[in-house]
Amino acid sequence: MVIGERDVIIISDRHQGIIRSVSEVFGSENHAHYYHHIKENFSSFLTKLNTKGRKGKENALQMLDSIAYARLDCDYEVAMDTLRTFNHDLAKWVEENNPQHWAISKFKKMRWDKMTSNLAESFNSWLRHERHHNINVFFIEHMDKLGSLLVEHKNGLVKWNGCIGPKIEEKIALNIGKGENYITYLHLGSLMKVSNGKAFLEVDLMERTCTCKAWQMSGIPCDHACAAIRRMGFDVSDYVDDWYKYNLQKKIYSGSMRTLVTHDMPMIDEDGTVHDALGHTYPFLNPPTTKRSLGRPRKRRIESQFM
Repeated sequence: MVIGERDVIIISDRHQGIIRSVSEVFGSENHAHYYHHIKENFSSFLTKLNTKGRKGKENALQMLDSIAYARLDCDYEVAMDTLRTFNHDLAKWVEENNPQHWAISKFKKMRWDKMTSNLAESFNSWLRHERHHNINVFFIEHMDKLGSLLVEHKNGLVKWNGCIGPKIEEKIALNIGKGENYITYLHLGSLMKVSNGKAFLEVDLMERTCTCKAWQMSGIPCDHACAAIRRMGFDVSDYVDDWYKYNLQKKIYSGSMRTLVTHDMPMIDEDGTVHDALGHTYPFLNPPTTKRSLGRPRKRRIESQFM
């Protein structure tokens, strides 16, 4: 009921319980894996192989980056061949660890170019003090911080010079610069062929798609799309998805956020009795007794299991 007909993409680590649950609820094809965890496990496998020392390990990790971030199938195959030439066992490891769930060129659903859990980690860091408080205090503190953040974003809209914000303008300027020397060919309809000097790619201005999939993934015209749009004499900012634009951003922050009043919250007496504002008393439920485990708290992540 909440998501309706939307295609929901879940990005997580490879915990077996998560894999099983996501497959049952959303479908395994909608489950993208954190690349950071993939890379850590690959690094551990490298250590076991003891491949050509420290420099060899760094080179192998760079090759894995090339595989993961390749947007085109041909670039993926080139990166895989390079790794296979370097070490056949490493290439076999990649093939056996489901690249269709973490390599950009192989994951066919829209994951918005999110390859890591950085967004969740940023949220955890944002609430690094509050998250240790009890649920009632945490909830109130979170609402206060969120309210301040929304006001800050709303006030930031007045600093926009055009229909899109400064961060998106920077990304567009960068893509325009990359595609400045690309050769474009007009085709019938909304299709255009773009040459970046290495390959020909197809850009569809009507559907807002590019062979490299960067436009579809981010909602911001890629360098190939920018070249095609400018070739037609259009404004690139018009082809940015609506949720980045001023009108929709203004609508997002136009509502109000209700506060949580606490004047009628129950109080706890020294003897543990709970009473409300009307004088009613209730038994107090103590939290479960917990016992600290032996040894130092774990700091390093437990390596995710191979599938």
